Amino acid sequence: MPELPDLHIYSQNLKKRILNKKIASVTIGNPYKVNSPDSFCEKLTGTSIEDIVREGKELHFLLANKNSFSVHLMLSGKFSICSQDEAGKIGSRIISLFFEDSQAFVTADYQGLCRVNLNPKISTVPDALSEAFTIDYFLGIAKKNASKNVKAVLIDQKLVRGIGNAYVDEILWKAGISPESVLGKIPGEKLQDLFQAIPFVLNEAIQTIQKMAPDIISGEERGFLKVHNPRRQVTEDGDRIIKKTVATKTTYFTEKQELYI
Repeated sequence: MPELPDLHIYSQNLKKRILNKKIASVTIGNPYKVNSPDSFCEKLTGTSIEDIVREGKELHFLLANKNSFSVHLMLSGKFSICSQDEAGKIGSRIISLFFEDSQAFVTADYQGLCRVNLNPKISTVPDALSEAFTIDYFLGIAKKNASKNVKAVLIDQKLVRGIGNAYVDEILWKAGISPESVLGKIPGEKLQDLFQAIPFVLNEAIQTIQKMAPDIISGEERGFLKVHNPRRQVTEDGDRIIKKTVATKTTYFTEKQELYI
């Protein structure tokens, strides 16, 4: 599943390729994955995409006619930009936008989990890289969720948006905290470390992916991850990487990460 760093780069690259192109027509391949399929085609046809922004784990496409739509790729959704003839050969299409210049923008998902929403409501939950995600807010959710597992809280999109399974492992490793820890048992100074690790890890990943795959609009680059990486048996420092299910997710961590229970 693409996470915050991947989606950030998708948005930048898609803007370079499809912004301000007039949409000649729209087709919906899976109407069950679009909240208003009839209105969707009507609102998009004849307008253009004015901006593309990341909101948590979604991309929001802002239209020149003041409408918008969001895409949540879920586990296996993918974006493609191709000729209109090639678009028809892509399987499991959710939506296809056909531009006047004969190019097409396709969102597809072989698992059929991808979600598309016309004029979505913007969540009031802070994004992990937004100014609203402050230390006071973070300490507040830590206090309210003191009895819960730290990893479960950090990937809860109702508390903070954008952090997924892979990067929460990287964040906890950076902060030196075991993913099996109870949030309320973590000392104040370590909570500070954890808060600071969130933007550090996410921004570092954005910079790394930009170098490794500068044109990426689908798929994931994970080979550089320090612990959440099936290719690694040990960290760069030689610490053994443990693989275990935590908070219902496949989790990677080391014994050096302190456990607070």
